[in-house]
Amino acid sequence: MPTASTTPSAGVPRLLSFAFVLGAFALGTSENVIAGILPRLSEAFDVPVSDVGLLVTAYAGTAVIAGPALALLTARMPLRKLALLGMLLYAAGTVLAVVAPTYGVLMAARIITGALHTPVLVAFMLTALRLARDGEEGRTVGRITLGLGVATVIGVPVGNALSETLGWHWAFALIAALICITLVIGFAVFPDDRTLRGETGWRSLRVLGRTAVLGGVAMTAMAGLGAMTLLTFAVPFLTNTGVDERAVAPLLLIYGAACLVGNILGGRLTDRNLRRALTITLVGTGIALLSAGLLGGSTIGAVAGLSLVGITYFSTFPPLNTWIATSADGIAPDLALAVNSSAFNIGIAAAGWLGGTAITAGLDPTRLPYLGIGALAVAVIISILLRAYHSRPASITATVN
Repeated sequence: MPTASTTPSAGVPRLLSFAFVLGAFALGTSENVIAGILPRLSEAFDVPVSDVGLLVTAYAGTAVIAGPALALLTARMPLRKLALLGMLLYAAGTVLAVVAPTYGVLMAARIITGALHTPVLVAFMLTALRLARDGEEGRTVGRITLGLGVATVIGVPVGNALSETLGWHWAFALIAALICITLVIGFAVFPDDRTLRGETGWRSLRVLGRTAVLGGVAMTAMAGLGAMTLLTFAVPFLTNTGVDERAVAPLLLIYGAACLVGNILGGRLTDRNLRRALTITLVGTGIALLSAGLLGGSTIGAVAGLSLVGITYFSTFPPLNTWIATSADGIAPDLALAVNSSAFNIGIAAAGWLGGTAITAGLDPTRLPYLGIGALAVAVIISILLRAYHSRPASITATVN
């Protein structure tokens, strides 16, 4: 991503890169940890499990709305200040969750942390892109999304284990500790870059009129809708083949490892050719969904199909985020990334509704992959159109924009 400086970048310092991964891991764990401790929270606050599930909705819903709004309000704030202040408030919100005496207080804590989720991640990504060596932008972004992926694979089960052995408070205490460690490292090594990121205030909204940005946001939403229609219901997809529920956790670790591999692969493809990486990873995800549908009749086939979708879908993260940031550079990259994050969460929410409705209506869980192929086809078409659009002469493209 271009910066104001013409000096070649030395890359992201290792300690700062570690802080980005650790912070993303903490945020990802916080976002999803409720799913693993639902029964304990229901018992502790004497509320139905369905009400406890609203804690997930509150976090994600707040992130969808507050992310773009805060991007508008903080456009003039240096990235160091945005990241550190965001993490400080996030840590405070998480500590509030640790000591929450009532369900209402815990809900307030989830709203606070949900609001700060996107600003912190955006500050991480933009700083990482500014410091990345030329040709390593994809891998740099990939390390941050890797932290989010690891949270799903490791963070949530660890939070569940802490809840079962020591109490639900300890799941949030772990997250608070990780955020505080990230904050301390950030104070020490986060660069104080005061370069303006682009337009501020309402003028920054014109970034949403850029064809490349709108196309990127649409690809993110469609990819999430398509892949997560299966991945959200990974457990019934596996158990429908006769897998014992006790064997599900180890099998999901295989899927989780595949997701991490995909994230790394996506970063490398991005650095080779960003536009091509978009199309390749999206096409791959569509093919993987088709394969999962064809293979889902047996246990081995279901695990293989699920893993293929994990590899390909997670490989879309680095090119999609890099595309959004570079397409919005000079106008409002933080707002564009925030809107993209909202699109991601909306896609996931839609996938949950679509898959849940289909299963309730009697659809065989092995058929779930087929529901998402259409959305991936739309994402692929958008990527092809964008490649063609950006291959046009510069004078024509500038006139259209």
